[in-house]
Amino acid sequence: MDNILITIPKKSKYISTLRLTTSSIASKIDFNIDSLEDIKMLISETCIFLIKNFEENEKPLEINYILKEKGIEISITDKNIGKIEVDEENMSIMIVKSLSDNVEIEENKVTITKNIYL
Repeated sequence: MDNILITIPKKSKYISTLRLTTSSIASKIDFNIDSLEDIKMLISETCIFLIKNFEENEKPLEINYILKEKGIEISITDKNIGKIEVDEENMSIMIVKSLSDNVEIEENKVTITKNIYL
């Protein structure tokens, strides 16, 4: 089980870089192309949600990937102080919940789990 930690500025212009990085990391676990696209979408929508729903944007986002034998767990932590206000009808939240196997939303952290189904 490998653990990879990436820190990026909390700006939407870095989401494409994060998508490419995430795709590269997830491809090491034998996800098929559809699952890779799902994971990239999960990363994008979670980051967009955090960028739009936290007023503070001075501190970075921290993305932690835990590579497992049959999947990946991704935690995205907003290093800014505050609490995530979750509107279940928010489009980003609906997309993330529909594409992931598990979503946990804490005070300033979103943890997503995506498993491989063979």
